[in-house]
Amino acid sequence: MTAPAVTSESAKVERRDQRAEALVRVAEVVVNNVGAGWSHSKMSRVVRQYIYRSDGHGMPFFYYLAHMLCLDANRQRALLNHPDVARAISYADPTGETAVRNVMRTA
Repeated sequence: MTAPAVTSESAKVERRDQRAEALVRVAEVVVNNVGAGWSHSKMSRVVRQYIYRSDGHGMPFFYYLAHMLCLDANRQRALLNHPDVARAISYADPTGETAVRNVMRTA
């Protein structure tokens, strides 16, 4: 007996779920460093909103999350320099990493 073929739709859903899990881990690192005290369900909701509304439209996840946390530019720069946050973002958001390097070059 052979295993049923994985449809392209189910593969997309699985990739989206894996991406969501990775972004929730990034959100946990950022939120913990900010001290916002968000629950895990709040972080999951923000990640789902990002995936369905903003992902693919050029906004890096870090900046979406910073907007949701109401962080000013100075606080964003400070967070981007934090080693834990920088490490988490570099794994989850290559576009954001490029943006960070551009910002840091001009600062």
